[in-house]
Amino acid sequence: MKISSKVTNGTLYVALYGELDESCATYVRSRLDALFDTPKLTKVVLDMAGVTFMDSTGIGMLIGRYKILKGKNLPLLLSSPSAVVDKLLRLSGIYELMPKINF
Repeated sequence: MKISSKVTNGTLYVALYGELDESCATYVRSRLDALFDTPKLTKVVLDMAGVTFMDSTGIGMLIGRYKILKGKNLPLLLSSPSAVVDKLLRLSGIYELMPKINF
């Protein structure tokens, strides 16, 4: 799993590339948690376009990050998931917590 990030006008943009499953969840979790400590954030956008596979471990990791950001009063938005990842996110109901946006 590769992760890139940038902050623009208070928005933290994080792009994920690869498979989001048990083998990389701990790494992704720790990287995201560190990025969430960036000062003066107003929202976080996870770009899911590069995620080729995700399982329930990925869903759990996203929910955990949502809870951390909710405690900081920061919204978490999901951007541009592939069709297969979008289906999993829709079926899980995750868009009720983290709205999907498209760029």
